[in-house]
Amino acid sequence: MDVSKIVELKKDYLIERIDGEITVYHPTLTTAVYLNETGALIWELCDGKRTILDIIEALSEQYPESRTQIETDVKTLITQLIERDIGELK
Repeated sequence: MDVSKIVELKKDYLIERIDGEITVYHPTLTTAVYLNETGALIWELCDGKRTILDIIEALSEQYPESRTQIETDVKTLITQLIERDIGELK
């Protein structure tokens, strides 16, 4: 995965926040994704301006002891968002 790419989320999706977690769904399609707290943090950083590396760096600053796991989690979630047509790389 090219970490210099910007993650852009599709605009048609709605989110519901409950206790730090997010459920993402589309009102007319059958697409829904549940995100735990880590996934919710990554989702919020996918603002269409940050690169994948920016997202990894931002989370690594908050949790420096978990950098390797953060990098894996960010790449995994972004891959899932792209596969489900919820996000795209620019």
